[in-house]
Amino acid sequence: MINTILRLEFEHVFDNEEQQDVLFYLGDVSEFMLLNVIGFTNTSPLPSFDNFFSNPSVQNDIIERVINYCRANNITNKPDLISREACLRLAEIILSNKESLFEEEKEEDRDRDEINVFKTFLVLNKEVNAKQNLTNSVENEDRIADMMMSMSFSSIDSGLYNDNTLDIAKLLYATIVRFEMLIEFLQSKEEYKYLEKDICSYFGQESSEELLTETKYLFAQILRLIHQNEFKFQVDLEKSVLFLESLVGDDIQEIPDFTSLKNYPLYKIDKNIFSVIDYFFLMDKFVKSVRFILKDSFEKYHNLPSNDRTFFSWYNNSFSEDFLIASFLDKIFHQKYLVKKAIPEGVQNEPDYYVRNAKRVFLFEIKDVLIRGDIKASGDIDKINTVLKQKFLKSGRKDIGIGQLVNHIAKIVENEFQFDDYVNTKNNITLYPILLVSDRIFELPGANFRLNQWYLESVKEKLGDKYNPSLIKSLTVIDFDTLIYWESHLVKKDGNFRKILDTHLKALSTKVKINNRNLAEGKRKANIEYAKKLSPISNRLSNYKFPMELLVDKFRDVLPE
Repeated sequence: MINTILRLEFEHVFDNEEQQDVLFYLGDVSEFMLLNVIGFTNTSPLPSFDNFFSNPSVQNDIIERVINYCRANNITNKPDLISREACLRLAEIILSNKESLFEEEKEEDRDRDEINVFKTFLVLNKEVNAKQNLTNSVENEDRIADMMMSMSFSSIDSGLYNDNTLDIAKLLYATIVRFEMLIEFLQSKEEYKYLEKDICSYFGQESSEELLTETKYLFAQILRLIHQNEFKFQVDLEKSVLFLESLVGDDIQEIPDFTSLKNYPLYKIDKNIFSVIDYFFLMDKFVKSVRFILKDSFEKYHNLPSNDRTFFSWYNNSFSEDFLIASFLDKIFHQKYLVKKAIPEGVQNEPDYYVRNAKRVFLFEIKDVLIRGDIKASGDIDKINTVLKQKFLKSGRKDIGIGQLVNHIAKIVENEFQFDDYVNTKNNITLYPILLVSDRIFELPGANFRLNQWYLESVKEKLGDKYNPSLIKSLTVIDFDTLIYWESHLVKKDGNFRKILDTHLKALSTKVKINNRNLAEGKRKANIEYAKKLSPISNRLSNYKFPMELLVDKFRDVLPE
């Protein structure tokens, strides 16, 4: 069983004191501390209970309290204090209650401010801890997968790990690539010009060229802030200020999944001085949130109600699948000897993407889906698993995602596949089913394991005794950002993609067996082995070194040498 780390709550530290609500504690914190604690949580490393306070006597008292609690409850691992989700809740609460919190000017008092912020984190931790509902899981690797998903799902938007430097660099590069391709798409047809114009207007820019320039300037600031471990920056150019102000909200609300913070990921501290609420939210503005800007424009232009689904169908098919992802896969699978799908006239339900190398077939289904904020924020594994099935297996009676992959596999096994005649003449085709997702949130630990279970149940039921696991591989789930990040490696040799899949699938199918008389050592080894087994494919290419010149090239047109 994987050991969880205790996330400290109020009663763990102040068992002799009645807990108050968050606003009670924040109401006694100076404005200076309130504004700076938001951005401070983007720095690394964040403090814990044993180095939070400036005053040594206060610090020693807190350490003694925590040690006493841990001893009394047989807790051997060092507890955590600050989680990413608690940081975001803190920012959301402060910014949504600015009027009441800032109406009375309070002088800075470091001791008072620190103890109240500390207590605030303890109260928020209880809220975060309460979300984890694992009551219906059994004591095996299923439970461990559910636990990992439940613990990660609500906060994966802002990174999985305490040190997110690599994840931020990966997302930054992938975001620039995707935003550039979105602009290219909007410029590809005259009928999309209104969308291009409206998105520029939203960000306070007159053209796509100006918008891309400002976006790259902002991303260069992100790189600088991360490198210098800072969170505030100043801009003086009026056009840049207009651009950044489009990312600042005056009416932040407490909404599940931090929707307000995602829409407005910056806040303005002073004239021309801005601070980042969350690096991941800031970059997601140009991939995830931007589609809702386009949705408003699309519905207004076509006079559609806000609950109409026409936009998402058009955006997912025309942009995400056909323009963005399919063209990118063509770059990866560029060798002339590779066979792509044929599309016979009048035949429907073809794979989203298909490529064959001799007798190896890679079947892709592309899913650009959204998960409701209340589901993501719930931490309820039953709700999470239910929605994953609805999004990736079957919607009503309609097979989608995994279900479509199973149908294509069945056609190939039955020699009835209409999109590549060659496979109908062979009975020894190796099939790699791949679910390619547009959102990195589905790369959380345990998700591929869980989706693969449903896939295996479905394909075995569909094929019966014709199911051959040596030819029909397990399901690989991979997000599009990872493909962008790995592009330089994948284009070098067609076998590189297959090797990564094989490495991932081998780890996914490994049976974890730990035989050790030392219980503590056995648990430690089990933690390592389960972490490997349940990891997403993005963690499998550990020796890969991203060519930084690719990132530098993205800024050459906006920054001096």
